[in-house]
Amino acid sequence: MTSCGYHTAASDDKTTISIPYVTGDAQGQLTAELIRQLSNSNIYDFVRSDGDLILKVTLVGDKNDIVGFQYDLTTKKGKIERNLMAQENRRTLTAQVILTRGSTEEVVMGPVNIIATTDYDYIDVNSLKEVSFINPHGKREKTINFSLGQLDSIEGAQDAALTPVYRQLAQKIVIALQRSSMSLSD
Repeated sequence: MTSCGYHTAASDDKTTISIPYVTGDAQGQLTAELIRQLSNSNIYDFVRSDGDLILKVTLVGDKNDIVGFQYDLTTKKGKIERNLMAQENRRTLTAQVILTRGSTEEVVMGPVNIIATTDYDYIDVNSLKEVSFINPHGKREKTINFSLGQLDSIEGAQDAALTPVYRQLAQKIVIALQRSSMSLSD
């Protein structure tokens, strides 16, 4: 069977698990990462549907908090402004996880809230001082040309932060499943 590009073959001695699309995962990135992490963990055999267990995940929280600042680099009357400008945020995702038996819908684990965070930097693309500088020849050059990709607008940085936070969230969910599977086998 295939799902999201992953291939598995269910064996007779292993419990199978199905993962419906994560509620709130518009692009399917978290769902794909969760399947990948679970397939790599070797706890259960992933099947597209009708698994012995069903893992239901819902994104219930998505916060962006400002965690880093710098002084405004705009100069007035030869002085740097004393205004603080945000330059670093922390993205926090919260997922509610419920594991049920496929045949009876009996809850085996959960609901459990699992949290993952990642920090990301960005620049104010509206600030001329942030996106350019004067080179030794007196000509203005764009900073972006020299940034190697680490400078981005807040919107681009928020989107780029999804990959690592989804990976961390999926890893934490798999750890919770491992712990749950140990208690089920006792």
